Parts: sequence; C-alpha cells; structure tokens
Amino acid sequence: MPATKKAITGFGYDPDFGGIDLSGCPSAQGMPKDQSFIDERFAPMDRSGTGHGSNALKKFITEQAAEQEGPSTIHVGGQAFKIRFHENIWHGEGTLNGHRYRLTANDRAALLDKLMALAKEEAIHELTRAEQLQVIRLCQNGQKHEAIDYYLKLALGQSRYADDDLISNPELLPLMNQIAEFTWFHATPQAQDTDQWHQFKDEFLNGRPINHDLLDAGFEAFQAHQKQSRYSLLAPEREEPADPLEVAADLENMTDAQVDATYKGVARELAQSHRR
Repeated sequence: MPATKKAITGFGYDPDFGGIDLSGCPSAQGMPKDQSFIDERFAPMDRSGTGHGSNALKKFITEQAAEQEGPSTIHVGGQAFKIRFHENIWHGEGTLNGHRYRLTANDRAALLDKLMALAKEEAIHELTRAEQLQVIRLCQNGQKHEAIDYYLKLALGQSRYADDDLISNPELLPLMNQIAEFTWFHATPQAQDTDQWHQFKDEFLNGRPINHDLLDAGFEAFQAHQKQSRYSLLAPEREEPADPLEVAADLENMTDAQVDATYKGVARELAQSHRR
C-alpha cells in the first residue's frame, strides 16, 4: 500500500504560490483577474492585428503637438488659411475670393479635404474656346450686356453669380476688367489689338476699373493721337527765315567779290524758280 503524501502546513505557506509567502512583495504578485492595466480612453490595445491601435496613438500625439505648437498656415487657392487644433476639434479659417470661411473637422485630414473642396468650388472657371465663341456671338449681335452676364455666370458658377456684392468685391476686380475688355473688343468692329493701343489704353485708364464707356473714350483719344502723329510725319519741315541782323552782319564781313557772287547766285536761283 503506497504511502500517503503528507500535506505541508505551517506558518508562511501559501499553496497558490509554490509555498512562498509573497504578501509582503506586491510587485511579485499576479494581476487580479477582474482588472486590467489598459486605459481604453488613451490608446486602446490593438487586438485586431491591423495596427489601428498604433494609428490612434499617432493621431493623439499629433493632435497634442498641434495644440501646443499653435496655428499653422496653408494656402488654399493662393490665399493663406490658418489651421489650429483646439478643444479636440480642428479649425480652418481664411478668406477666399472676398468671402470669409471658418471650417471645422474631427481630424486634420478631414479638414484639409474640406479646404481642397472649397478651393475647387471657389476657383474661377477659364472659358473654353466654345464658350468664348458664344460670348463673341452675343457681342457681334449687339447684345453686349447679355454677353457680360453670360461670361460672368460661366466664370463664377450660378451660386456665386447670384451674390449681391460681386461689383464691390475687390478680389473679383481683375476678372471684371478682363470681361469688360473681352466683350468691348468683340463688340467694337474698329477696335485694334496692337501694342500701341494697349500701351495707350493702360496710360489712359491709369488703374481705373474698366467698363465699355471708358474704353470707348480711350479709343477715341487713341485714334486722334494716331491721326496727329501721321500728320506730323507727312507735313514738310519749313526752314526758319533768316534773321535780317545776322544776314547784314554776314554781308559786312564779305569782300566786294563775295557780295557780287552772292548776288548773282540769288538772282540765278530766282530766275530758275520762275521757269519751274
């Protein structure tokens, strides 16, 4: 009959830890089964194997760094926009084509997507050749006001075309000047597309906002200037009459022979002129 194993008992014995009493050494004790050291609010443990947990940690670090560093600047449609992270929200603020925008998003990538979509929406459309021809036909038919409206609607889009502050928006002045010149040129048969005209026009306008009335006045002044220039080139130059005192002084200094030769030369010239 095999011998029965005698249970070990006595002070300091703990059967769960191999007989060693670890009550005085908490760091060597196991974690309670109903607790965890993971704080899900900070960076959840990645249990999927896809690395999403590390992405969350990177996002958290990026946002905290952005909040500490303060606003940064990016350019949207050539205009500066301030980007900042505040109170767990990304903010983007700036002015584009005269309009003030304040956009928000939960993360930086989403905010940048919004800003890029805004730049595309606010971009001024450059007319295709087919669209230009439609505007030109309106000008040639005497419908210059309709041509201006149609060009503006194509360039800005229907929603922005309906804004009340288009005329007073300084951001749109270059576009307005471009439309005025394009429609005036194609509505004015006598208009000239020459370097001389453009140089004269720029000096005449002197930075003023362009409209058809100013261009009409400028072209009228340009034509008068061209006519005066042609007359100056064709008109013969007249010799200034000799000063009598200077002639008398010259005669006093001549000898009798020189005076006689001069007299005969003048008489010969007068005789030949009468024969012509």
